[in-house]
Order: sequence, then C-alpha cells, then structure tokens
Amino acid sequence: MQLHQLRAFVAVAEAGSISAAAKLLDLTQPAITRALQQLELSVGATLLTRSAHGIELTPYGQALLEHARFIVRAAADAHTHIRQLAGDLSGKLSIASSAAPFALVVPRAIEIMRLRFPDVYIHLQEATYPTVMDLFREKGLDFAIGPLPAGGPGEGYRHDPLFTLDLVVAVRQGHPKARARSLRALADVPWLVTGPADGPGMVIQRSFVDTGLPPPQCVMHCESVGGAIQIIEHGNIASFVPRYLAEEARAAGRLAIVPVAETLPSLTISAFMPAQKILSPAGQALYSAIHGISRNLRPQDA
Repeated sequence: MQLHQLRAFVAVAEAGSISAAAKLLDLTQPAITRALQQLELSVGATLLTRSAHGIELTPYGQALLEHARFIVRAAADAHTHIRQLAGDLSGKLSIASSAAPFALVVPRAIEIMRLRFPDVYIHLQEATYPTVMDLFREKGLDFAIGPLPAGGPGEGYRHDPLFTLDLVVAVRQGHPKARARSLRALADVPWLVTGPADGPGMVIQRSFVDTGLPPPQCVMHCESVGGAIQIIEHGNIASFVPRYLAEEARAAGRLAIVPVAETLPSLTISAFMPAQKILSPAGQALYSAIHGISRNLRPQDA
C-alpha cells in the first residue's frame, strides 16, 4: 500500500464517486482508477463496487477505511508539523467544544495561539460527547473540550481535566415553579437532558435519587446547551444548566434560576483526543493556552 493509493481510496469513499474524488484531489479520473486498482492488488481484495447509487464499499473496503483515514491524516499532520517547525505559520486546526468552554476559554485561547500562528485556519464546532467521537473518526478532529462520562472517553483516548462548572436548575421566566425551594417541588415538571445519558446527562436522575426521590420524567434530550436554553425559554421544561450560561440568560430576561436548597452536582470539563494524536506546534499552542486560561478561571467565572 502506498500513500497516494490510500489517499485516492479515502477520497472516493467520502466523495461517493471517482469523478468527485478526482476533482477533490485535482487528479484525472484514470489516475484515481489506477490507484484504486493498485491498492486492491496490494491488499488482495475488492474494496469498491459500482451500483445505481454510485460507489459502495465492500466489507473489505469498510474494514480498510478507518485505517486509511488514520494513515492519510497522520501523514498530513506530520507534513504540517515539520513545516511549522521550519517557520511556516500556516496550517489547519479542527476542534470541537461544548457551549460553556466555548464561551469561557476558547476565544481567548485562540487569540493567544494566533499571536504565534496568525495564518492557521481554525475550524470550530459545538459538539459534545458522544457525538464528538464520530468527528474524531470521520473528520480528523484535533481535540475536543467538554464533559465526559465518569469513566472518561474510552479506550484509545486520553483526557485532561480543565475546570469544573456549577450547575443550576433553570426554567423560563414566569414558570409556575420558578420560585420552588426544593427538587421535590419540581418532581412533576418535565425535564430536558443535556449531555450523554451515561455521564453528564445523568446528573438530573442522580440529584433526585440522592435526595430520596424517584427520577423525574425526562421528555427530551438536546446535545447543545445553547439549543436547550432556547427550548427552556419557550416551554414549561426544566433542566440543569451551567451557572455561567444560566446567569447570562437570566440577565437577558430569558430564564429563571430555581433556588433549590439541595446541593447540586458540578460538571467537570476536560480536553480529550485520541491517545496516539500528535498535535502540531499550532495545536500544542492552542491546547496549552486552553489549559492556562482554565487554570486561572475564578470560581465566579465558571
């Protein structure tokens, strides 16, 4: 297997056709076809078939695709790494973040990084675990920031805790339970869950159970805290929201913070990436800036 063959294979698999892959790689269609044929000879198996829907991967092709993506991205990362060490300040970074670190640390960290690498293109997206794991596998994400399940992101990934967030119960302005003093008074309210059900999404159930109450009725799940705030604002649903974001929404007249007497759990925000990921100098600079800003967050900021 050669790198140009794997690059052609990944391009065809992701673009869905040889012609689209040729445009993507700025090659001729015969060159793409020849690379695919050579790759199939090398592995001794048919990787792609043509159908009415275009190019489809065989089981052998599906098995090779993740390996091929890893190799192609690693080669591109190595090339960028060496260029940046040699003084080229360009490149590309792709990161994902949940809403709270997006607001609290990411913008300042980017400005710090750009002082050293002003020409690096940065792709940002709001995403949380476990959705973000697909971005690592399919899109070559450099690293992500957000809450994780208690056991971490899983085998093959490493993570570093950054800071903790206080959570509050939030409802819309004027909600009949906006002045409730306990979780018991909120037991009959429909709840919205944010974050993974086996991790941060469990805080609602855990908070009720820890006080001797049955879990409330959870009627909706939303991966985006920003989207959850909009849903809470326009309905009778309650949810746990990071204090920082809830107070901003309350100041804007969008949400009310319910003054329950119980001590609510906090949420740990971590940075995480594949264990074998080697960040470029620009990636290291951004990662370091995020760590530095996180260490210096005051309790009232988080």
